[in-house]
Amino acid sequence: MKAFVLKGHADVGFIEKKEPSLESRGGVLLRPVVVSPCTSDVHTVWQGSPKKKDLTLGHECVAQVVEAGEDVKDFSKGDIVAVPAITPDWDQADVDINPSHAGHNFSAHMLGKSIDGAFQELFYLPHADKNLALVPDGVTLEQALMCVDVVSTGFTAVEEGNVKSGDTVVVMGIGGIGLAAIMGCRLRHAARIFAVGSRPENVRIAEDLGAEVLNYKTIQCGLPEGMHPLANSTNSAVVNYVLEKTKTKGADEVLICGGSDLSFPQAVDMVKYGTGTVSNVMYYGASDSEHENGIDSLQIPKFSIGRGMAGKTLKFSLAKGGRKRIEYLLSLCQQGKIHPEVLITKRYDGLENIEQALYDMKDRKAIKIAVTCSHVGHI
Repeated sequence: MKAFVLKGHADVGFIEKKEPSLESRGGVLLRPVVVSPCTSDVHTVWQGSPKKKDLTLGHECVAQVVEAGEDVKDFSKGDIVAVPAITPDWDQADVDINPSHAGHNFSAHMLGKSIDGAFQELFYLPHADKNLALVPDGVTLEQALMCVDVVSTGFTAVEEGNVKSGDTVVVMGIGGIGLAAIMGCRLRHAARIFAVGSRPENVRIAEDLGAEVLNYKTIQCGLPEGMHPLANSTNSAVVNYVLEKTKTKGADEVLICGGSDLSFPQAVDMVKYGTGTVSNVMYYGASDSEHENGIDSLQIPKFSIGRGMAGKTLKFSLAKGGRKRIEYLLSLCQQGKIHPEVLITKRYDGLENIEQALYDMKDRKAIKIAVTCSHVGHI
């Protein structure tokens, strides 16, 4: 069968692989119907740690069940399912309290990381009954595709940040994840949402979702009068603007969904003392140069953490996954509460176009891309 694999650092392509078999009684074999390359795939190829040779990429997928193991109770041959990007290892003793990292770090991020992913003609997934979700009536394939990773990740930022009704929130980055985070903030009735970004198409969607967009490339604003210069460690006009609009108190929550290494100190600078939370779901790549101490690190501005006593909460989270999570997000689509299909701005037909779609994501030529691999039919 044809598989799109990571051959080595910055080296991808199609190879022929033997079709997978059912490795467990609780697993399934899946045929991808529609998939999407992710910025995480970009990180894996161009920035990530070494992976096994010829690992098949891909973890955003809606698929059709081809074969189910003997112990699978809730899914049958022919079912159309949403495949979560994050699939906990339900065999681990600590999975109920630590699903993303049960047994070992990032154990739930299996597809395209530690086992072959969805960018091949047939792939295997364990723990089907606890990881898969049926695509319900009234939910489109593209809506389901966006729920398996992008929406789940954006909502994770919102949930871990504990966004509440009436809050002022800053969403840093308005790629797919940041836009999904705005959707989540609206569901929680945030009073004001500032969204930081500049790409025109993304800006339009962010504004349609009710956010006030701050273009970090063009915005001009000085530090509010009377504030100590160290209150803005990076001299960011965005930080100044948020502090000014919140009467120097800062935002209730800052959700880091994109940007650069500077996003982190800026978030710390503009979140509220005492009760503010910085919720990060962004991947930080390796730094281009070493810091003075030789450690690849992020900078925490001492002044804005009150020299260690500011009462600000910092959270760093992997997206939530598993069956219940995706069923919840699909239900929001079914009820018309979210419309994540608006994030798809480019489409391809055919598995052979995965490579082009991946490069499109690398070059930021789309917010999200849907690649149709096969058409739903009888198996």
